[in-house]
Amino acid sequence: MPGPLSHIKVLEMTLAIQGPAAGVYLRDMGADVIKVEPPLGDASRYSRGINNDLPLEAPGSQFVSMNRGKKSVCLDAHTPLGLEAVKAMLKEADIFLSNYRAPALEKMGLDYESVRSLNPKLIYATASGFGPIGPDKNKPMLDGAAIARGGLASVTGMRGDGPIIPGAMIADGAGGMQLSLGIVTALAAREHTGLGQWVQTSALGAQLSIQSWELCHVWMTGKQLKRSGAHYTNVYAPYGIYETADGGHFLLAVAMTNEAWDAFWVFADNPIEAINPTWDTPSKRFGAGATEEDAMLIQEKMRTAFKNRTTAEWEEFLATQHEMIYQRIQNYDEVRTDAQILANSYVETIEVKNIGETSVVGNLISFSGTPASIKGPPPDLGADTESVLIELGFTDEEIKSLIDHADSERRRELAKRS
Repeated sequence: MPGPLSHIKVLEMTLAIQGPAAGVYLRDMGADVIKVEPPLGDASRYSRGINNDLPLEAPGSQFVSMNRGKKSVCLDAHTPLGLEAVKAMLKEADIFLSNYRAPALEKMGLDYESVRSLNPKLIYATASGFGPIGPDKNKPMLDGAAIARGGLASVTGMRGDGPIIPGAMIADGAGGMQLSLGIVTALAAREHTGLGQWVQTSALGAQLSIQSWELCHVWMTGKQLKRSGAHYTNVYAPYGIYETADGGHFLLAVAMTNEAWDAFWVFADNPIEAINPTWDTPSKRFGAGATEEDAMLIQEKMRTAFKNRTTAEWEEFLATQHEMIYQRIQNYDEVRTDAQILANSYVETIEVKNIGETSVVGNLISFSGTPASIKGPPPDLGADTESVLIELGFTDEEIKSLIDHADSERRRELAKRS
């Protein structure tokens, strides 16, 4: 059965994470996503990461995760024929998606006004680091820079220590999600207006959005939040991560009933703590009326409690407490085999060239009538150049010229780097 966007064609000129992430979300929804790559390809094809003993011919994990299921057209858009090919694709597309910086697009003649003149119905969607307006609109960005500027790093880390970077590319990932939301919203608007429009998002704005409560709280109260290590920064409560006797860890958020709270302290061999008036209602256990000193005291008692029993003992007990919000901390290998995750197809398996079978994060949105799904592995560089250009009416000679030029440029660049 076709996906919800199976009637949509996307021309993508992106790199790294934020732009490609938006494209892979659209591809999972069924859109035909054509990624136009320069002669060397998206640099993330060669991003090795750490602990990487895979073959040198294997695509980078960043590229695999953000470009699965897409088509690849490899050409030099800075040449007249290459630009002609891009413009021909734009005339047939519903969406142009890019996270190139604006000056780069302008230099190629792919700024908004130029593209709109080719196809007034096209959605022109761009993602930047710090937003499309202002003195830093063209400033280069990596994920951590947006996190630093937007304040998230300031509340992340241990008490009394400096800020730290989160363990995942939060700003880029959220930016891709927001851009894809903007795109489908613009498609809905086009149903009424008949026209496309310019959709713009940024990594900075995206990571602000995921801190909406925390930022609003600080601005309303006039008081800064403190780094709180293994505990949530905006409540004074038991909420936090605790280590067990054998080195496991649990996130315990809140006991939603007094019965669950009582059972916890009985199991922890400290039943008297259950009647502590500071925490004797669910709202109090989520921070209502508590002070920082109260929170630090109960957290220390809970650290002691968790340290007195093994991970297996805690897991067996907590599984009986259906009104206790908790979760054992899992590593990435455990995530891959988690029954709940697999049941929802949040992780799926694909076959990747020079690697073999590997797991990837799948589509996360369920549709009852037009299901979305992973559409396959990432493309080889230029795998679809010929077929896409034939469909657009380019001659064999023109296609050969584009492919030969890209191959020549790639060899020249690689020789310079060797």
